[in-house]
Amino acid sequence: MSDISRLLSRPSRLGIAVCAALAFGTTTPSLALAQEAEASEDEVIEEVVATASRLKGTATAVMQERKNQAFVADILGAEQIARTGDGDAGAALRRVTGLTLVDGKFIYIRGLGERYSSTQLNGMYVPSPDPTRSVVPLDLFPSDIIESLSVQKSFSPDMPAHFGGGNVDIRTKSIPTEFIFRLSAGIGTNTNNFDDGFFYDGGSDDWTGRDDGTRALPTSISSRLDAAQSSAGIEGSLSFPLTLEERQEMLSDINWDIGPDQISVDPNTTARATLGNSFETDYGKFGFLSSVFYRNEWNVKDQTIGANMGTVGCSELPEEQVSGTKCFAQFFDGVQTEQAVTWSGMLNFGYEYSNNHRFSLNNVLLHDMSDRLRQRDFTDVNETVAGVREFERVDIVYEERRMSSTQLKGEHTFPEYNFATFDWYVGTSRARRYSPGNLDLIFELTIEDGNVVQKQLQNVSATSVNLEWQDLRDVADNFGWAASFPFTIGSAEIDLKAGADFYDKGRKATNIPIEVTHRSLDQELSRGDRIDEIFSQERINNPDFYRSGSGQGLFLSGMADGDEFSAGMKLDAYYLMADAFIDQKWRVSGGFRYEDFRQVSVPFTAHSNQFSESVEDLVDFTFQEDDFFPSLGLTYILDDEMQFRFNISQSTIRPDLRDVSSSFFIDPITQFLVRGSPLLQSSKLDNADLRWEWYRDGGDNVSVALFYKDITNPIELIELGTVGGAAPNLLTANAEQGDLYGVEVDFLQGLNTLGEKFDNFFLSGNFTLSDSNVTIGAIDDDEISLFESQVLDALDATSASNIVTNNERRLVGHSEWVVNLQLGWDSDNGEHTATLAYNAFGPRIIVPGTRGNADAEEETFHSLDLTYTYFPDFNSQIRLAVRNIFDEQKEVLQENLPIFRQQEGIDVSVRYTYEF
Repeated sequence: MSDISRLLSRPSRLGIAVCAALAFGTTTPSLALAQEAEASEDEVIEEVVATASRLKGTATAVMQERKNQAFVADILGAEQIARTGDGDAGAALRRVTGLTLVDGKFIYIRGLGERYSSTQLNGMYVPSPDPTRSVVPLDLFPSDIIESLSVQKSFSPDMPAHFGGGNVDIRTKSIPTEFIFRLSAGIGTNTNNFDDGFFYDGGSDDWTGRDDGTRALPTSISSRLDAAQSSAGIEGSLSFPLTLEERQEMLSDINWDIGPDQISVDPNTTARATLGNSFETDYGKFGFLSSVFYRNEWNVKDQTIGANMGTVGCSELPEEQVSGTKCFAQFFDGVQTEQAVTWSGMLNFGYEYSNNHRFSLNNVLLHDMSDRLRQRDFTDVNETVAGVREFERVDIVYEERRMSSTQLKGEHTFPEYNFATFDWYVGTSRARRYSPGNLDLIFELTIEDGNVVQKQLQNVSATSVNLEWQDLRDVADNFGWAASFPFTIGSAEIDLKAGADFYDKGRKATNIPIEVTHRSLDQELSRGDRIDEIFSQERINNPDFYRSGSGQGLFLSGMADGDEFSAGMKLDAYYLMADAFIDQKWRVSGGFRYEDFRQVSVPFTAHSNQFSESVEDLVDFTFQEDDFFPSLGLTYILDDEMQFRFNISQSTIRPDLRDVSSSFFIDPITQFLVRGSPLLQSSKLDNADLRWEWYRDGGDNVSVALFYKDITNPIELIELGTVGGAAPNLLTANAEQGDLYGVEVDFLQGLNTLGEKFDNFFLSGNFTLSDSNVTIGAIDDDEISLFESQVLDALDATSASNIVTNNERRLVGHSEWVVNLQLGWDSDNGEHTATLAYNAFGPRIIVPGTRGNADAEEETFHSLDLTYTYFPDFNSQIRLAVRNIFDEQKEVLQENLPIFRQQEGIDVSVRYTYEF
């Protein structure tokens, strides 16, 4: 890592330019109205206790914050999140205008994929424990620790320049003003869970979300890999061959206690606790807030997956697996059973002195475990003979994701210097994805007269039991400061602000795939209905279990160059901006941000501890760029209720560490293999926003926004051609040009205008209409485009013509429309509230089509959720939530065939909360 650090520490070749452009505007006057009430001394004032409040009331603070923002932003408060009952940040953010949720974890802003957004925690960078995505999975953040979610959609100089659709800032809860102690527990289930699933015992600590070592890479295997240190891999060399006893030891140390078994899953359970207080002393105000959260849930889901679309063998398949002349070469249909354990902890401390100096120490620990087993019928057009020779596939993926963050912040105001401010922060974060003991194998079924007469490991010499151990660790440190100085020139009030942000991240990733080959095992002894039966200790110890006396060829290492890699990233950023006000009518904000970005991803040679490139050559593989990014925001305030905004800016989208690595990872939605390109370049964006906002009495409001983005070299996923039954491959590559434009409408309206009977109802919602276009650059001519050069490099080929079906299409992940609606009701006595929430999005491309096949699109998912809360007294509440009332299924279609289909079921849960 010292060589990487040296590369990343190279000084920038550009000096920082001096910018001297200031703009002028005005602040928004407060809308708060003071009301006077008089009461004589002998009058008795009755105490009124409000046990619940309407969304219109609870949204006032965040609505005011949105109104006072210099740049286009949407903000979601804790009470709004609680109102809809969303359990994590990802689920809550799909309620925000123009946002869609993908895979339950990642937010697409204005139709741009997750790579086109950035995520911060309390205004600071944090690493992602998910190697398949560049941003933090938002399902890691339980709603209980969230104070508010801010989505800024127009770039400002104090934001990261890695800005496309927007920036999501997750703000954790702050120190309470008084003592708080709250306990909560819940139980629930899914309608799919009434059916039996298939699972295995796992480890004794699985309920904690941690593996107890059951799935860990056996020492007998790791030591052999370390000893090999050559391309010979786990089997070693002819000079030092493995003995049968050594192979038996390695095979015995692998966890084969899998089955799987048919089970009835347990109910879903949750538990929460919050404790906090603040103390006034002669030395200032001290406070703390602590929170813990635990969830253990099960999901049983019917799932269908198709792969490798073509025309071969389609006539022999059932009608439902064929569309015209096309079909999938591989087709999976079966049951997925998953246990997910999530827990988190937050411990925050605060200190405030004389109202002008505040310090906060925020500590967050997030942990998520997913243990998934799929047992599915498997059709392969090259191997399956319906009613005679069929197949069954069993695979297990276990993963733990963890992110910890410690942040220290200071905020200082100096009244003696015209209320100048100086804020600073320093933070350190750690992220890890640990995925041990993953397994994938195929059973072959011999069928006679409609009955299975024999079951064994697939009797094809090229097949194997595939095992995999993966580990990824990120270490990230950041610090920064911001200073502002307000002053007045005539009727203009100006606030100058300067700041800097510094971020360092290092990554070490390892993937160890091991194959246990079918050809090395005796055909008779590899028969059986269960994995633990075939690989029982009795059979492993039996020399007849192996086709050769030494068990030669039993193990194969699938490690390739790049399965182990080290990477690092450094970012130095400085910004200068002004926020100015004129005549209580105009506000102009803007400035420049300068960023010096350096990144390198270095693969290791398989079965060695050596870089695959020399230190001298690594300089050529270092990704480095520095640039200025301007931004300008103009607000015109018509009156106390209405204002207009206009923003223009330039920003960038840079490749992530995974994007410039040639190693593969598995896409969680399609199960396709995805690899990066060392030739990948940054995307450049020109952004424009125009928004009209109308804030009316009683909290009613409406806004309409127009947006446009011009993207040079947009980063897209492209499917590469594969041979035979190989898994489809996706390449991360640069297209030539793209653009995105659309309109957003957001509103909140009380329904009392319809009559007194509707006084307790309100309707809120938003919808987005947009379109996009991307030109890939895959054309048949003598010139080689940037896209074609990346494809040729990935394929190690001289021709890549006709690989892309549509050279022009919409952006991957873009939905042409998004709709959110909420109908809320509050009882007169405040003891009951109910919210009906609807969310839907238009079809979006998940996998671009190749070789004449259509693009694969995720179909519209109509989500209807109901949340009802009862407040029996001042201290307690009972909440009932029903999710996916329409019982919709998640579906990705290609040529009207399911590349992915999954039954989501209806979630029902109830939670009780008591506050002491």
